[in-house]
Amino acid sequence: MDKKNFLTWKGQCLTCGELITNGRGIFCANFFTRKGRFPLCKAAYHGECYRDYGDKLFPVQRTLDDDAEEGEIGFKVEDERKGMFTHGRDGDHVMGVCFECDVCSFRNVNGRDVCWNSDKDVRTLRYIRRALLDVMWSRTKDTVKSTFNRMRKDCTEASEVLSVGQIFTKMGNPEMVDKDGMGLAIIMLHALLRKGVYRDHLQFDTVRKTVSWAWQAWTAIERGEEGSVFASDDRTMHACDAPTRTKWFQRFVLGVKRRMGVVRKQDEAITSEQMMVLLELGEYLWKGAKDVEDRRRIANTMAFAGIGFCASLRGEEVPLVSLKGLMTFWKETMAKGFVMITLRGLFKGENNLKWHLVPLVDVTNSGLRVRRWVHRLVRLRLEEDGVEEGPLFVNNEGKRAKMRDFNETFQEFVGRAMERNPEAFSREVEVEDYNLRRSLRRGSTTQAHNNKTPAST
Repeated sequence: MDKKNFLTWKGQCLTCGELITNGRGIFCANFFTRKGRFPLCKAAYHGECYRDYGDKLFPVQRTLDDDAEEGEIGFKVEDERKGMFTHGRDGDHVMGVCFECDVCSFRNVNGRDVCWNSDKDVRTLRYIRRALLDVMWSRTKDTVKSTFNRMRKDCTEASEVLSVGQIFTKMGNPEMVDKDGMGLAIIMLHALLRKGVYRDHLQFDTVRKTVSWAWQAWTAIERGEEGSVFASDDRTMHACDAPTRTKWFQRFVLGVKRRMGVVRKQDEAITSEQMMVLLELGEYLWKGAKDVEDRRRIANTMAFAGIGFCASLRGEEVPLVSLKGLMTFWKETMAKGFVMITLRGLFKGENNLKWHLVPLVDVTNSGLRVRRWVHRLVRLRLEEDGVEEGPLFVNNEGKRAKMRDFNETFQEFVGRAMERNPEAFSREVEVEDYNLRRSLRRGSTTQAHNNKTPAST
């Protein structure tokens, strides 16, 4: 065997015990390199033998169907995923990033050997195996196979007729240092096992926040962004060698994303017909309200929904409505048949506090009475709260409300509207699918698109 030519390596598979020849399997980078005080690693596996632990600890998306273990019959995409992410492939150790086996990776992270009597150490090895498989599966099976086969063919044929010498330096990492970010990968894998909102684990978009805090902490501690590379206006890019920016770690994140999939549970768009049913329910409840707090609860929710839908606002933007701003334009706009919604604050994509004035007709073509509900809420703020300025929407403490302060009531009212007029709602949609965050805006933009409203509007 040539220590510098990994295509000549041979060793015994640690899983099945059979001999691997001509570098065809997966070899630890330290196969011929001593790490610290430890002997040569000699870890080698057949691709199919380097497998996860089979305990289904880490989630794998295998189907688009949430309620069934198997997807729709006949879809090749779902059939092919059954064998993915569970094992390695021959040649995975030379696909662009260094592969150090589970034990070597453990030594890098902890600076010591594995204590096989320690449950924590053994559990950590399971996480390391998962992280290494995720890195491997950032590249597809066909890519690995074709690249490795071409590598072997080119090198073998050239060596038969040419004197080429050593193309590569000796593979290996003699230091017990976590250069790639394996420690952070372990923490990230553990974080995703927390219970999520819709599933028994966190989604990828949530768990990747681990990368954000790790990068922020690293740059603060190591002063890791000293060199400015590009700068324009308020955006600056810096050179950074944080563990989260290594090629290995980027492969790991991509592998996790491909394994878990990106499952987004979008808010259901509420239609103008459904809004009419909701506001009619509000009228019914308003007439039967027993006290001020009942009326406040109804007016808050209905005004919020009316403004959010008709102005096509995100849920977090509606609480920016200013009472003082509304009163400034109230009489003037009343005579002209519209109400000026005055929003004060910071909007998404903006860097400065601004006023945003959005005119809404008093009664839409669909029959939605926006001014009526805004007027009812304004009167409560003026007469019951005794204020003439500040936010229109406030919480129980009198401070500017947040979207979440009304979302539960909104869902309650949507549920009652479903019972009141079930024909207006789909049977396949649950009450929980409607939320103030995006249901109003999505419904509004859909309505505008159906009405062929110009995009600039």
